Amino acid sequence: MTTSNTSSAVRVTSETDTQLTTLDPSAGYITIINTYAVAPERAEALLDFLVRSTQETIRHVPGFVSANLHVNFERTRVVNYAQWKTREAIAAARENSKVVALMREQLEIADSFTPIQYELRQSVPAAGESSRD
Repeated sequence: MTTSNTSSAVRVTSETDTQLTTLDPSAGYITIINTYAVAPERAEALLDFLVRSTQETIRHVPGFVSANLHVNFERTRVVNYAQWKTREAIAAARENSKVVALMREQLEIADSFTPIQYELRQSVPAAGESSRD
């Protein structure tokens, strides 16, 4: 159950008091989809690192909106779907010494990663659901 909006792309739920990403093309956010190649036995370590680094550092970087982590069933790929307010905020984050150090550290766990920036153009709700809560 959604109780309140903290922005047009992040909602707080009453059950967990956590923020959940919502996809709203009108928000104008930039999406970065980072795809990591990882050895199956290192997938959990990479996920743990990404959660910790996001909670401790990335979420405090100006322009950061949200991140969502996914792992494929074979545990050979981890995807970080992250939203940022602007491309300029992303560029500034890449110049931040703490973020640069985290990017180097993640490659000590993952074999490689590919960051690609996207623009959300359309969000289509499931049948019977509205596009806005």
